[in-house]
Amino acid sequence: MDLEELNKLWAADCKIDETDISREARRIPEMHNKYYMLYVKSALRVKKLKADLVELEKAKVEYYNGSMDQAELQQRGCKPNPLKILRQDLPRYIESDKDVVSLSLKIDYHLSIANYLEDIVKQINNRNFILNNIISWEKFRAGGS
Repeated sequence: MDLEELNKLWAADCKIDETDISREARRIPEMHNKYYMLYVKSALRVKKLKADLVELEKAKVEYYNGSMDQAELQQRGCKPNPLKILRQDLPRYIESDKDVVSLSLKIDYHLSIANYLEDIVKQINNRNFILNNIISWEKFRAGGS
């Protein structure tokens, strides 16, 4: 699920029908389960991508310092690195490598989705307070205490 789809889904689910507060209260556990499961899946995906990044960075170190064996070069579809790169320059080459940059951006995107889902779950957890405030306001407007 991408960020735009998630936003549309939440935009539909976050609305509160003030004419049926009891139905809205019954929806809280369902919504919590729905969005919490999406959050967990998203958080796990971020962890997997971060592990992939560590593995990719290790491979890039081997590639740039010339220690990657021929079999792995062929497996990755790479030619031997023709440059002689100093140890202190390795981080700069790795940070600017297109594969590393691409995976880093993917991690950032999925981290944004996970953070958005975490905020949605927090809003759902606070929904009882919102519903109680609506009830209190309606009682006040009706002249009750």
